[in-house]
Amino acid sequence: MTPSGTSSSAPAAPAVTPSQASQDPASVVSAFYAAINAQDYATAWKLGGDNLGSSYSAFASGFAGTAHDSLTITGVQGNTVNVHLEALQTDGSTKVYDGFYLVGNGQITEGRLTQSNTVAPPSPGTPSQGVITDPNGGYYVRGEFCPDADVGLTTTDANGNTLTCVFESGGFHWE
Repeated sequence: MTPSGTSSSAPAAPAVTPSQASQDPASVVSAFYAAINAQDYATAWKLGGDNLGSSYSAFASGFAGTAHDSLTITGVQGNTVNVHLEALQTDGSTKVYDGFYLVGNGQITEGRLTQSNTVAPPSPGTPSQGVITDPNGGYYVRGEFCPDADVGLTTTDANGNTLTCVFESGGFHWE
């Protein structure tokens, strides 16, 4: 997602470089968003955040209003990775972006995302009947871990998108 530029006291730029083998461009972009979703901005910075035109503190603080990014890679041609991004915000709305990243030597070297839509949060109130909710009564989001008891079950997220509890990346997640 594109950092908002909101200023806050984010940590200084990290000095550590994550060890990374030469990765295909799609894997680099996927790892970049996995790090962002894990709030591991130091790793995301080293995977190319430092090439996207802002300081480390602006980059890290730019995700303050984002609850979860759902990335779909729509195509890869050489070192160009085309993406569709749905950024679930902490207020329940979703910002939708389309764009691309250029990748070289295991790092994003350039990128451009254009916001194409904003989906309003659902009406206030409790989730509709039949929706599986998290332990706090909220909606699950794509990529979030799901309990073993929910394996194979289907629910919806806050925007009405269907989620199924499946085994992925070594654990059960809502996808």
